[in-house]
Amino acid sequence: MNKFNSTTLLLLLSFIGNTQNKIPNYTKEFSFKTENDAYLFNLNDSYYTNGFILNYAFMKNQKEKKKIQSLELGQKTFTPSIRETKTSADIDRPYCGYLYLNYAQTQFLKKERVLQLNGALGLVGRSSWGEGLQNTYHSWLGFAKFTGWKYQIENALGVDIGATYASGFMGNNEFKILSVFQVNLGTTFTNAKWGAMMVWGAFEKNSQSALWNARLGSSNEKSKRKHEFFGYFYPQIIAQAYNATLQGGIFNNGAREVTQTPSSFMYQQTLGVCYASGRFTGRIEYIYQSKETAAQIKSHRFGSFQIAYRIH
Repeated sequence: MNKFNSTTLLLLLSFIGNTQNKIPNYTKEFSFKTENDAYLFNLNDSYYTNGFILNYAFMKNQKEKKKIQSLELGQKTFTPSIRETKTSADIDRPYCGYLYLNYAQTQFLKKERVLQLNGALGLVGRSSWGEGLQNTYHSWLGFAKFTGWKYQIENALGVDIGATYASGFMGNNEFKILSVFQVNLGTTFTNAKWGAMMVWGAFEKNSQSALWNARLGSSNEKSKRKHEFFGYFYPQIIAQAYNATLQGGIFNNGAREVTQTPSSFMYQQTLGVCYASGRFTGRIEYIYQSKETAAQIKSHRFGSFQIAYRIH
């Protein structure tokens, strides 16, 4: 892309609705996200192979710090790279389903800082619907079944807490960089993540932006734009201490399950585009992950689609 076209694109993105507007008084948001490696049309069906996520966010009128609360119900499915599993030696990433309910509270602080606290209750194993759900939609779509679910991670209940903190250290009206640190502690996941989120285009400040699912608020708030339309690149370094979808439950020692040791460090990057206007938000992402465990034959890629709808 030449210099003229690049400049024209930036001007177009920053111009969209670049006037002061009152934020509609939307106080609730429903969203649905679906994630699958098949969305990339790369003929892969492995590792983190599918996710269905429902989210309900809500807020009350607040005089001081803006705070958004949310409940999220999700189901994720993990499988190895070899579909026709003949023996446990064919499993480079354990079979596992993960079903969870997560509560999060996101606070928007001064100087574009964001603090999110969350707690989750989840299940891994047969009770998580991983095997049944995958077999069902594979049957509908005419895909072959994975044959090694008898080796899946055994049932285990997990309790987890986490925190995410983000702050901006560079930015203007068309481009900004946020430093994002996240830590999770529990019996399902114990890890720490650090990343730098680079955002360009027509975006609002963090407390009003779809980047943080924050297009809820009172009609007294002022926004710069009627619409948001921006892209973002988010590389992360992840330090893993425990991952129950790889290692099984902390208190389990199932005779049939096949487990793996997580890699101490992982790299993940997300490339996304988001558009938000009025009641609706749409988001598309491409995610790359290095190997979760050294036993994996290859790294992993998958796509994500999300749509949100807001009401008063």
